[in-house]
Amino acid sequence: MKDLIRVALTSATLGLLPLWADAKQAPDTPARFKPTEGQVDAIAEQVQTLGARIKAFEKAHPQADPLMRDRLADVWVWHKAADWALRHGEFFEAKDGDATLDALARGTARMKDLELDQHPWTARSGGSGRGFRSRVDGSFQPYALYVPPEMPRDERLRLDVVLHGRGATLNEVRFLRSHDGKAYPTGEKGLVLHVFGRGNNAYRWAGETDVFEAIEAVKREYLVDERRVLLRGFSMGGAGAWHLGLHHPSTWTSVEAGAGFAESITYAKLKDLPDHQRKALRIYDAADYVLNAFNLPMAGYGGEEDPQRRASELVQDGLEKLGFPMKTEGLVTRGEGLDFIRVVGAKVGHKVDPESANLLKAFRDERAERGRDETPSEVRFVTHTLKYPRCAWVAIGALEEHYREARVTAKIVDDTAFVDQAENVRVLALDRQVAQKLRLLDQDFPLRDAAKGLLPWVYYQRGAEGWELLDYEASRRFEDNLDREKRRNLQGPIDDAFSGPFLCVRGTGAPWSAAVHDWSMECLKRFAEVWGEYLRGDLPIKDDTEVTEDDIDGRHLVLFGDPGSNRLLGRIVGDLPIRWDRKEVQVGGSKGLAGEVAPVLIAANPLNPARYVVVNGTHTFGKREFVGTNALLFPRLGDFALIRIVDGTTQVSGFFDERWRAR
Repeated sequence: MKDLIRVALTSATLGLLPLWADAKQAPDTPARFKPTEGQVDAIAEQVQTLGARIKAFEKAHPQADPLMRDRLADVWVWHKAADWALRHGEFFEAKDGDATLDALARGTARMKDLELDQHPWTARSGGSGRGFRSRVDGSFQPYALYVPPEMPRDERLRLDVVLHGRGATLNEVRFLRSHDGKAYPTGEKGLVLHVFGRGNNAYRWAGETDVFEAIEAVKREYLVDERRVLLRGFSMGGAGAWHLGLHHPSTWTSVEAGAGFAESITYAKLKDLPDHQRKALRIYDAADYVLNAFNLPMAGYGGEEDPQRRASELVQDGLEKLGFPMKTEGLVTRGEGLDFIRVVGAKVGHKVDPESANLLKAFRDERAERGRDETPSEVRFVTHTLKYPRCAWVAIGALEEHYREARVTAKIVDDTAFVDQAENVRVLALDRQVAQKLRLLDQDFPLRDAAKGLLPWVYYQRGAEGWELLDYEASRRFEDNLDREKRRNLQGPIDDAFSGPFLCVRGTGAPWSAAVHDWSMECLKRFAEVWGEYLRGDLPIKDDTEVTEDDIDGRHLVLFGDPGSNRLLGRIVGDLPIRWDRKEVQVGGSKGLAGEVAPVLIAANPLNPARYVVVNGTHTFGKREFVGTNALLFPRLGDFALIRIVDGTTQVSGFFDERWRAR
């Protein structure tokens, strides 16, 4: 047991380089505290005992009921919190050993309740550490929920979603214990959800997915008013609020973003980025999406002496450039023609002063009282990727080119929808219920009664001679992605595969190149280490001989090896947008010898075009980026790359076109 904790503490402080990065020393990580041998032994023993007890209960009680699965997750997260603390040596102070044992005691108490067919924590007011099982990797992820006293069970409630700031010593034990059993906060209204989001990733990638999975978990247990779901955060949580607010503008009743960052190059002091990395910054840089503030009430905040006030200044500057005048009185600026305010905390640094806190609370309470307009009469929407394709009753089904700005402006007058602008849009979708007719630029179409078969959305495609209405069969084919084009959540780049359910598939056959196969296995090993420590789950891995049809139907497949060693890769290599044989690998105009370079790519899966296939791909950033600023968690590769296996450097990287073809 001493060896276990020594290995955990040592490995937690070693730099694990991102796969594509040059070797550089990782930034300093927090000092670790060594628990007593008795604490380590007790934690390990109780982790094993509680885990066995939960599994025995699961075996005796098949979880057909989603609520039962959630209540088991409410137990599992306490087990997982202790297990991960031990596994990764996450003891930073003398009190952390006892805190980890306390987490196990709370999980054990819940297990006793479940064995008696009880779950009292779901009925209590105040704070409670809760959990859900992630669809991304099957891990148990925590959240915290505050329930108001005397909550009416037959009334739909407001839900405030709160995003935490960065914490170098944050883990599941500390997060859960900071909320569980605490009193309901004074001045709050309705349900208050605090999202763990896998720790310190600014709610990107799987952390973003976790936000929405936590919301869905709350909705399964409590009545939530969809028109009163609010988002707020400060510092890293502010960065998350800028990003999630402006990327999902029709989800929230209002957004409050305090400090944080809204762009990456200046904030993270990035220099000399290759073109494919600059394009990839348009996925998450909120400053590129400021037009979407037109569609939702948004409040930005920064302390007068805080450099992170620049985030709200950037958004304000962007709105002014778009033609929205701003009026400043004292330390409060209000937008004209949209519901935007920026508050500056007088003479304070990286915190919120009481006066500003009152202004921000009044802003969100007033918007919550009104509720979100589910069918606004006017929409102004911008995106750069089909990862974020929708605003209210307007959605972009296909782009002409990814990472170039796409913009749609639309309005409803009487019973006609008018689309006045559709830049960089190849397929436009509208909610059929909003109007009887459509005026799309200078063409007239039916809307409510269009494309019989009554899909919720009606699709219009731009052709050589103008727009055309897609009939029911063409719309179904489009929605099912039978033509293997870039679609929502099927648009790349490589990192995007790890935002949804995925499975890593390890090749077990005879490789074409032993060097490439060994390199890919090392990539997989390092990915598992990074995923476990920084994305807080066990990397889902199977041998290629174990993959089932259910796996192909339900998950993105991440194939490691070459077409000889990985039987699934050998099965589809001829349908991928590269040429790969025993002698040579080629993508677009770049090629290399098959034993010296390895392809890394993402595309629509030929075995199931509703899912990705990834070849030898992992997150394209690693420990150095996770322990640095969150602004570094952007893609280092595009949709494809050729990697020199001798040193891990990139020979070429870029993006496939909208039909997954090399340019």
